[in-house]
Amino acid sequence: MRDDDLYSLRSEQRFDGTAVLTRIDNPQPVMELPSHIENRPITAIGSDIVPLGVKSVPREIILPASVTSIGHGAFQDLRYLKKLVLPEGLLQIGDFAIYTCPDLQELYIPPSVERLGRYAVGYMYEHARAYRLNYFTLLCKQNSAAHHFAEENQLTYRLV
Repeated sequence: MRDDDLYSLRSEQRFDGTAVLTRIDNPQPVMELPSHIENRPITAIGSDIVPLGVKSVPREIILPASVTSIGHGAFQDLRYLKKLVLPEGLLQIGDFAIYTCPDLQELYIPPSVERLGRYAVGYMYEHARAYRLNYFTLLCKQNSAAHHFAEENQLTYRLV
């Protein structure tokens, strides 16, 4: 059985022949997402890819090396997500992309990332407001976009 069958992945084709992962209908606690779906390389993660009724399932997600962008709210409200592995070569992380993930206590953002959107990581929405997660640590390279994001947003970070 292929991973895209196991996870019931959905995608949209782009004009350049690549795919945007748009939905994971049957998430598993540990998922290593495939690099291709329907013979197209997955280069982007869309918005809010895990449906509401199953957001409590994912604990660990590993993105394929082919992914270069993560969309707005892609991994929002995955409250029990403990580990997210971002690929080297990732270029951008959208607004609210990894948002309200309180069990995600640290995240390495590769130096290839050039842009992090508003509240991209390290924030939670509760009681009608966004606030920084006090126990979250951003792992990053010195002078990277992630390093600047951490300093500008007063997030705890560690240079690696």
